[in-house]
Amino acid sequence: MVPVRIGGWALAVGLLESCGSCPPCETKAPKAEACSVDTAASAPTAPPAGPSSAPPLAPDAAAPSPTPSASAPPTNPSPEPPAGPGGSLPEVKVAAVGLHIGGGPNDDATKAPYLRAIEKRFDEIRACYAKVDDPVKGGTFGVDLHIGKGGGSAQVKQPRTGMKGDGFRDCVIKAFEHVEFEKPKKGPTVISYSIKFTLG
Repeated sequence: MVPVRIGGWALAVGLLESCGSCPPCETKAPKAEACSVDTAASAPTAPPAGPSSAPPLAPDAAAPSPTPSASAPPTNPSPEPPAGPGGSLPEVKVAAVGLHIGGGPNDDATKAPYLRAIEKRFDEIRACYAKVDDPVKGGTFGVDLHIGKGGGSAQVKQPRTGMKGDGFRDCVIKAFEHVEFEKPKKGPTVISYSIKFTLG
């Protein structure tokens, strides 16, 4: 039994002696710290944050355009229909389409004074068009004008037209009554005259 104890003691002593010849554990720690320091030093340094380091924004990204609303009203208004009775006057032209002198002659030179006298009232006749029921249709209006031997205003008879409208017929008749004719060369004269209303 004694040799066993001595052997165990000798083994313990041997281990202590061998441990004393080994470098201390602290000598390995600096290497680990050195590795950790080298690893930190090799890592890239992040640039400091600041206003100058931020990349400039693109023009489109700076102010995004608003998305139009689906419920927005249309930008193109619908065209207004032509005016009816009592409304504003649409663009309309008045032109003579027929003139016949009772008893003749019916040459251009004889008709010219009558045509000139009536054309002076075209603006007044045209204004009557605002009273028609269907302003997009146009139409014609004819009358017989009885001119006295001294000229001047004529008596308007036999008005004829297919155009309808409250006050339209009376308006045109009144305009013809305002015409001042020259003195006819052959005394009292009756002329048959018609005009045409057209749009555009």
